[in-house]
Order: sequence, then structure tokens, then C-alpha cells
Amino acid sequence: MTLQSVDQAVELEAPARVAETQVLLAAGAFGTALRGSPEFVRLRDAGAALGNDDAAQEAIAAFNECQSELRLEIRLGTLDAAQQAQLEGFQAAMLAFPTVAEYLAAQGAFEEICRETAGLVSSEVGIDFAANCRSGGCCGG
Repeated sequence: MTLQSVDQAVELEAPARVAETQVLLAAGAFGTALRGSPEFVRLRDAGAALGNDDAAQEAIAAFNECQSELRLEIRLGTLDAAQQAQLEGFQAAMLAFPTVAEYLAAQGAFEEICRETAGLVSSEVGIDFAANCRSGGCCGG
């Protein structure tokens, strides 16, 4: 390899580095815009409120514990009426907290904006963007 061939290789790589830099800058700008979106702000605020609601946290823990204890039956579809009623009771108690309801609504709104933006990116690049961002999506990463 000569100095001239190294220079040519560097020159050929330069446009790719520029394009990669542009993609990363655009992604950073997108992240900043998303962080400032009403959907994200609502989700962040709802998460903080939920985190400070001790009673709601106890209800969530009780529901999660019941769900965990019944995981096999839920998976197999073999819950009896009493188990189903118990699980639904814990779930209703959890969902009765305004902080839980607001968090779930905020989460749904944020997920929707994420789906919409992933759809826009997918249509621009011609592949399923979100699927390729998952672990194992593109190249097993």
C-alpha cells in the first residue's frame, strides 16, 4: 500500500463519514424535539406524579404480585372464576388511582407519536425502521 492509495481510500470514505455525521445530527435534533413534545412532557410529568403516589405504588405492587402468582394459569388460560375475579379486583383498584390512569393515557399518547414518527422514517428509507432498531433486527445487533 502506498501513500497515494491511502489518500485515495481516505477520500472515498469522506462522503460516508459526512453522511453518517448528518444522520447522527438529525437524530440528535429529533431526540431534542421529541423531548420537548407535549406527549413526552406529559409522560414525564405523569411518571413523576405516579412515582410520588405511595398509595398507587402499593396498588401497582399488589396487582403485580397477584399477576405473578397467577402467571402460569394466565399463560395457559386456566384461571378459574375466583382467580379471575381476584386479578380483576386488583387491577380495578390499581386503575382507580388518577395518577395511574393519567400515566397510562400519557404513555399511550407518547407511544402513538413514536409509532407515527417510526412510520414516517420507514416510508422515507423504504424499510421497517422500528423493526430494525430492535435487538437482533438488522445484522443481529
